[in-house]
Amino acid sequence: MFSIIESAAVERSINLVVIKHLFFLITMILQRLQYFVAVAEELHFGRAAQRLHIAQPAVSQQVRLLESELGVSLFERTTRRVALTDAGRTLHEEAQQLLAAADALERKMVDIRLGEGGTLRLGFVDSAAYEVVPAFLAEHRRRWPRVEYELQSLSSDEQHQALLAGVIDLGVGRTAGDVSVSAMAFLDEPLYVAIGAGHPLEGQRTTSLRRLRDETFVGFSRQISRSLHADLVLLLARAEVAYDPIIEATEYTTILGFVAAGEGIAIVPAGVRTFQPPGLGFVRIRDADARVSLMALTRGDETLRLVSRAVELLAELHRTTL
Repeated sequence: MFSIIESAAVERSINLVVIKHLFFLITMILQRLQYFVAVAEELHFGRAAQRLHIAQPAVSQQVRLLESELGVSLFERTTRRVALTDAGRTLHEEAQQLLAAADALERKMVDIRLGEGGTLRLGFVDSAAYEVVPAFLAEHRRRWPRVEYELQSLSSDEQHQALLAGVIDLGVGRTAGDVSVSAMAFLDEPLYVAIGAGHPLEGQRTTSLRRLRDETFVGFSRQISRSLHADLVLLLARAEVAYDPIIEATEYTTILGFVAAGEGIAIVPAGVRTFQPPGLGFVRIRDADARVSLMALTRGDETLRLVSRAVELLAELHRTTL
């Protein structure tokens, strides 16, 4: 008796045979349509054969086979001329569209194989949306203008799940996840304290983690990104500071809005400073371990050239920042 694994392997093998057979049939039909279109446009089998760089008998044979399969005459043939029948004129219009679509599809497949086309499904943490992702997309579009994009703002934890589920192809996150996800750090950012107007730290360039001992925190939702919350808890615990935000949100714009309104302070990566509404300031944390990396996250078995090129570009754009 076959095991489940053996049965699945047999099914995949059968499916592969069917796909190869279908591909052969489609290729053969397209070839016959190509021969037909050449004759329809030249209205001469000899000139059509020269245009196709093949022998005339082969063209005649393929057109006869096409007529036999369709059950109609496509040409009126005499010793003096070749003319399209009504069926031939109809097929000519449709065949041109089919061949154009097949040619476009083939070019797209080549683009995907070379990493120059297709759709890049990108997930990214909210803090990367201010500088890193816009700069990456601008340069990526400049180099590979035929690539399309599907973008999702996801926490690092959500990116790990989305990668393994095949929902995204590339993540820009903060934590590496498990062994099924490959992670390449490409940017190392210092952490800052976001403060509202009138806060005692206002006007200072740096501060320490220990100085935050009696502060009220506003933070990123621990339900959405448990790993980020755990990292901040550990970081502040080493400085003997308890981290337990009284307000949690899923976007840094909301977090910084609460900070600007005087509801507390927030610990944020450097890139978030791009968003700076009135009444908001940033103070760098000078502790050596107050830093966080951005990582390119991919499936461990990823083979798409489109994805590897995107990872290479992220590394290139930030190669001096680690």
